[in-house]
Amino acid sequence: MKIIKYILAILFLLNISCCVNQNKKDEEQIKTTVQKFWKTIKDDDSESYKNLFDNNETFFGGIQADFYFLRKNYDKINPNDILVKNIKIKDTTVLFTENKQKYVQYVIKKENDSNNLKKPLIITLMFYKPVGYNKIFNAAPLKNHIGWDK
Repeated sequence: MKIIKYILAILFLLNISCCVNQNKKDEEQIKTTVQKFWKTIKDDDSESYKNLFDNNETFFGGIQADFYFLRKNYDKINPNDILVKNIKIKDTTVLFTENKQKYVQYVIKKENDSNNLKKPLIITLMFYKPVGYNKIFNAAPLKNHIGWDK
């Protein structure tokens, strides 16, 4: 009877360690994808940027427009590559509890807007496991970008 308890305890511990390892692998994959996201913008590589998105042929125009906005304002948005070093992955549920996703979000306030007249630029990169953490699930990651650069 004690042997069965020991075996069950060992199996339980192995199960926990496998889950922890999988979560670490998932987070590393997301971090790698986010780093590629910023690198493609910095290097002005629109083709690689487009390939980071799931279903990129359907939303090609929007993806390209976001890319050009990010490229044009890269030095204001990501000075000294600070956003690449500051990747925080969060969990979310979309529509129903079984639809769990992960995301990385950046909120960038306009530097010379002391009165806070402009809404901050919000960049949200969503990731969905069935699609793969090497693909960004939302094709329109920018919010409040129209007029932000003026």
